[in-house]
Amino acid sequence: MNYLAIFLTFLTINCSNTEVAVNQDTERKALDDLAKEIRELADTAICSDNFTCEVIGFGSKPCGGNWEYLVYSNAIDVVAFTSKVNTYNALEKKFNAKYEIMSDCSVVNPPDEIICDNGKCTGVYN
Repeated sequence: MNYLAIFLTFLTINCSNTEVAVNQDTERKALDDLAKEIRELADTAICSDNFTCEVIGFGSKPCGGNWEYLVYSNAIDVVAFTSKVNTYNALEKKFNAKYEIMSDCSVVNPPDEIICDNGKCTGVYN
C-alpha cells in the first residue's frame, strides 16, 4: 500500500474546493506508516565488499534538524530510498507546523563511524 499517496490525498483539496477533513491522529498514523516502511527498507540493506554503507538524516524536529540518522547500504535502490526519506522529512515538517508540534531542541548528530558488522551496516557513536 502506498502510504505516501494516501497521506497526500489527505492534504489535497477536492474538486469542489472543500478541504478534505483529516484530523491530526490520521495524519500522524500515515506518517508513522511511511516511517515504518522506510526503516524496514533501510534494515534490509546488506553490506559487503560490493556494497558500501551510507547515512541519512531522518525525520524533522520542530526546532529544526533530524530526529535520528538511518544507516543503510547501496544494495537497495538508493534513489527511491532517499526520495522517500526526503518526502517523509518534508511531510513531517509541514505536519509539525500545521499542528504546532513542540519538542526539545537538542541536536542529534550522525554516527561517528559506519561499519559493516556481520553483513549489516551499523552506526557507531563514540
